Amino acid sequence: MIKFRSAAYGFTLIELILFIVIMGILGSTILLSFVTALQKLPQTHQIYIADQAAQRCMEWILGQRKMNGLSSVACPSSTTPAFCTVPSGFTMSVNISCTTLSSDSTYETVTVTVGGAGSTTLSALLGAY
Repeated sequence: MIKFRSAAYGFTLIELILFIVIMGILGSTILLSFVTALQKLPQTHQIYIADQAAQRCMEWILGQRKMNGLSSVACPSSTTPAFCTVPSGFTMSVNISCTTLSSDSTYETVTVTVGGAGSTTLSALLGAY
C-alpha cells in the first residue's frame, strides 16, 4: 500500500502576494511620515533658536532681580536690555508690567517675545519677597 503525504510546506501564492501588499502599505506610510518630519525640521529648528534666545533673556532679567532686588526690574517698561540679543532674522521685545494680586501691588509680570523665523513667548510673575 502506497501512502501519499499531503503536507503543505511553504506559502501559497496568495499568501505571498498579501504579504507584499501589506508590507508595501506599511513602508509607504513610514516613508510619508519621514518626509513630513524632514519638511518640518527647519521650522522646528527656528522655533528652538527663538526659544533659547527668549530663555537667555528671561534668565538674565531674573538674575538681575535676584542680585539687585525687584527694583532693578523697572515697572512698567518695554525696553529690551542690551544683553538680550537675537540672531539675524529674529526680533525680540521685552514687556514688564505692574501686576496686582489680592490687593498686593508688589508683583511684576515679565513677558519676553521673540518673533521672526520662529516665534515664542515666555512670561514670569515676579514678587517682592
